[in-house]
Amino acid sequence: MTRGKPDFLLLFTVFLLVGFGLVMVFSSSYYIAMTETDDSYFYFKRQLLAAVLGLFALFFAMNVKFTLYRKLMAPMLVVTVVLLIAVFFMEERGGAHRWIILPGFQFQPSELAKITAVVYAAYIFSKKQDRLDSFWRGLFPPLTIIGGLFLLIVLEPHFSSAFMLFVSCMAVVFCSKARLRHLFLLAVLSVPVLIGFLLLRGYRLTRLETYLDPFADKMGSGFQTVQSLYAIAPGGWSGVGLGNSIQKMLYLPEAHTDFIFSIIAEELGFIGSSGLIFLYLLFIWRGIVIALRSPNQFGFLLAIGLVTLIGIQAFLNIAVATALIPVTGVPLPFISYGGTSLLMCMAISGILLNISRYKMPRKQRKKGDATREAVMTN
Repeated sequence: MTRGKPDFLLLFTVFLLVGFGLVMVFSSSYYIAMTETDDSYFYFKRQLLAAVLGLFALFFAMNVKFTLYRKLMAPMLVVTVVLLIAVFFMEERGGAHRWIILPGFQFQPSELAKITAVVYAAYIFSKKQDRLDSFWRGLFPPLTIIGGLFLLIVLEPHFSSAFMLFVSCMAVVFCSKARLRHLFLLAVLSVPVLIGFLLLRGYRLTRLETYLDPFADKMGSGFQTVQSLYAIAPGGWSGVGLGNSIQKMLYLPEAHTDFIFSIIAEELGFIGSSGLIFLYLLFIWRGIVIALRSPNQFGFLLAIGLVTLIGIQAFLNIAVATALIPVTGVPLPFISYGGTSLLMCMAISGILLNISRYKMPRKQRKKGDATREAVMTN
């Protein structure tokens, strides 16, 4: 493999997303920041610090050869599992154990777990190419490890993060030459398990009922969804103007985190929100191009998993804000306030940029393209 330049279009897209996110975090949070801390820049300054740290993470990951993650796989899994267990000994917040809380520092291990699961899936399924014909020898053993990470996150509870981990890993499995009948069997087995976890806690069933008619209890369980729609509705084509949102004035809960897309639609309208969606589509497109041009199967599967992770997270957040799916706590990648989420998104971008730096020698490129096409058409 020869090292070259990174995908500058992907890098430029990431910078646009982060910059836009900083602007919108300030716009959506200055009112609540003023009421809570007397400092309208409180959330913006913390997000700016996370963005600076994220830049270091991005450039570090961009310059560390992606094949190194195969050697670090075992330590990554151990650290991730330890952190996921440690959250149960931390202070409970909002009825959940999701954070490692230390003086002046907070970290959400489920964000790291999603990346670790994708790296593990890419590593193990690129290594087991000759055994994927067998469900029990090829697919089942690694799925137990992925299932263990999934279960630990569900127990926090954080079902949305567990779901994203599951979907991104299944994308890796799908692209790894696994047999279609095995994938069908996985789907048949997974659907009732996911439904079971979904219904395990009563509030999830309430959210499902609220989703069907949020206006039936618009001052209760449907409050967030209704206020989100009230924010989106007046946005029109061009919005009410940057900084002029009414809903962020303590009407819409989590306006600077999970529902920041609603504020974007209110202030910048259809044009602004469509521009943001275009940036996500551009990110996904470049990620897929990087995957298809990657020099080996590990790089291909790793890029596919990471792109799926960002794509599914963006879709879920926007779908919640627009009432297409029930309310769930998913931040908007690169945009929502939250240091852990931003740091992990930029680390993912760095890994993708590093994969883009390595290309096959020209003599092997045609053969690699044919092999990759066979994988995608499997």
